[in-house]
Amino acid sequence: MKETNYKLLVKKIKKYKNIIILKHIRPDWDAQGSSMGLAYLIQENFAGKTIIVPGDRLDDNKDFYEEKISDEFIKSALVITVDTATKARLDFDRYDMAIETFKIDHHVNIDPYAKNEIVHETAMACTEVITLWAEAMKLKWNSNAASNLYKGLVTDSGRFLFPNTSYKTFNAAKVLLENGANLKEVHDSLFVSDLKRKQYANFAFSKLVLSKKGVGHITITKEDQKPWKYSYEQIKSALGTMSGIDEIKIWVLVIELDDEIKVSIRSRDFEIDKVANKYDGGGHKLASGCKLNALSDITKLVKDLDAVITKGSK
Repeated sequence: MKETNYKLLVKKIKKYKNIIILKHIRPDWDAQGSSMGLAYLIQENFAGKTIIVPGDRLDDNKDFYEEKISDEFIKSALVITVDTATKARLDFDRYDMAIETFKIDHHVNIDPYAKNEIVHETAMACTEVITLWAEAMKLKWNSNAASNLYKGLVTDSGRFLFPNTSYKTFNAAKVLLENGANLKEVHDSLFVSDLKRKQYANFAFSKLVLSKKGVGHITITKEDQKPWKYSYEQIKSALGTMSGIDEIKIWVLVIELDDEIKVSIRSRDFEIDKVANKYDGGGHKLASGCKLNALSDITKLVKDLDAVITKGSK
């Protein structure tokens, strides 16, 4: 990443009247917080822009949403992608029509698909990258921008408990809290749940299978999901039920969907990204995702992760 790209992003935003901000399919809070936070920042600092954030949302906020986007608008727009490592994961099928593209991300840069980019591979979250860019560029803040970016920061860092949380992560949190992020409101919206959510967590944890080496995995099949009527992100919350347990060295959540089998892998100490790469995925050393062709492949995946623990790759 070139630091000069900080100024280049500002230059590109100033140049284009129409701006589209894209995130990845099935967004998490880092993706949504990044897209919405950036949209509010642009609205606050650059007058006269038409900003659209298409795709699914995790809440009922419809700001910057437009269901139908014309080809003419896309062809005249600056398209900024956030928290999306590869073009194939973008929640938008007309990306290539854009006249100008800019990627902001924190994942390993295996697919530099945009014309320009700001990619900090060591950053805890994409919201961290955007926050520190905005601070460096001395942009004006509002509470909407700060709160949305804080949502992504606090979730992707596991409430600042994940090992790769750095002083830069805390610097970003400081900036956001100083500039209007509502700590209680954000935490209540993210972490205060109803009884049904707790019952789901108990159900998911009851499905835990733990290997002798310390790889814990939970599989949520399509049949399992029917009684709960939950979104993908709500189903994925089961991943957190395995963290913070000494006997579980690496934890894996497998979710069977209609069109694919999604896998999330986490660890406190052992590098799991290379195993994720083997299964059509990737990510960070301690937090990665991948896909399986069939539920029967779980056994092979667990064996590969067992081998990581045996080898002691820390």
